Amino acid sequence: MGQKDDIYQKFQLRPMKCELNFLSRSDGSAILSQGETVVTVSVNGPLDIKTTSQSIEKATLEILFSSKGGKPSVADRFKENVIRQTCETAILGCLYPRTGITITIQELEDYGGLLSCAINCACLALLNSGISLHHVVAAVSCIVDETGNIVLEPSYQQVQSATTKLYFVFDSRDKNLVTGFTEGAVGEDMYLEALEKCRAASDLVFDFYRDVVRKYSDVI
Repeated sequence: MGQKDDIYQKFQLRPMKCELNFLSRSDGSAILSQGETVVTVSVNGPLDIKTTSQSIEKATLEILFSSKGGKPSVADRFKENVIRQTCETAILGCLYPRTGITITIQELEDYGGLLSCAINCACLALLNSGISLHHVVAAVSCIVDETGNIVLEPSYQQVQSATTKLYFVFDSRDKNLVTGFTEGAVGEDMYLEALEKCRAASDLVFDFYRDVVRKYSDVI
């Protein structure tokens, strides 16, 4: 087991694998697996859009999330909203006024950590597209289990039995919190402990991005 594998084990993160340029009919695309959870993302834009949808200040960002079952749900719309707000902080939209950028996300497998996987895959697809970014972002999720322990990137079964679920997204510049929300009650001390564990684990995600970009540097 190598040094990086040891670090993954320390933070209990599942192995990540990625392929860029996965889809041919897009300006940028990626497929990402975190453990057995798998997501594909395509990015198209900047594109001309209807005048009624244009913003004179920045690009209009549209997020389309499709679950494995194919039927849209309230939970899917919630994921779209979180991903849109997160990506808007990263994209230099002021460079693309009166245009639209569409990010399409397809769930392939969900064995826990789906939202984190979707955000990380969207970031990789944006890097592949060449759209200018303020920074990249890394998402890490965790739960508080029945015994009060914090578990990073939990399995699907662990998520179902968790008393509290926490989701954090950090920027690559200063590791500031970009997006964060919880499901369930959590005390302040437990929240801060979970935040700092996820912030530390985000370094692994950023390192993974660097490895991917280095691998594809000649073709991005």
